Amino acid sequence: MDNEVTRTYEQEYDERFEWRRARQIANLKELSEVAQSDGGSALKALPGLRGSGYSADPKDALRSSIIFLWCEATECFIFGEFQSCILTCGAIVERSLKLQYEVIKGPLPANTRWTLGKCIRECNGIVPQDVLDLAQSMLEPRNNRAHALLEHSDPQLAISGGPDRGIEIRSSRHYQIEPYRGDAKNVIAIVYKILAKLYSVK
Repeated sequence: MDNEVTRTYEQEYDERFEWRRARQIANLKELSEVAQSDGGSALKALPGLRGSGYSADPKDALRSSIIFLWCEATECFIFGEFQSCILTCGAIVERSLKLQYEVIKGPLPANTRWTLGKCIRECNGIVPQDVLDLAQSMLEPRNNRAHALLEHSDPQLAISGGPDRGIEIRSSRHYQIEPYRGDAKNVIAIVYKILAKLYSVK
């Protein structure tokens, strides 16, 4: 019985995902053109995110979560989960700005809600302006996905997959729509620039 269940799940997996393999390899190639894509080697490229191991310091927890989220964002891009990639990238930038604030100014004020927009404002004069400009360019695509802004401002565009969706022609009769592919590629490139500026040098 167990073998039958396992075999069924394996077949379902192949039916759902095996045909996407070539596209995912193409996504990996595309990712490597705009950002570091070497998964677990992120710390080598971003040594400034090395913490002191297990500790009670929120800054170390932020460093770890940024690394984990970066690996997750790149995998989302590779696997074609572009909306999830955008949302994850937004979380990376927010946590990076919070980390920089805490390194310079100390703990975040208690009982306050720091959104990405608030992080950008509060980090003025703390974080280099070019980093804040990059973070600012994240707001629209991130908020469109996080808060369904596009669904309200332009429902038809949202339904079709955004202004720069991907379309893969599979045959004369079949094609695959990839919602928000263009936004995800732009956003992940922006995030990698931010990470490189902040953490590529100790």
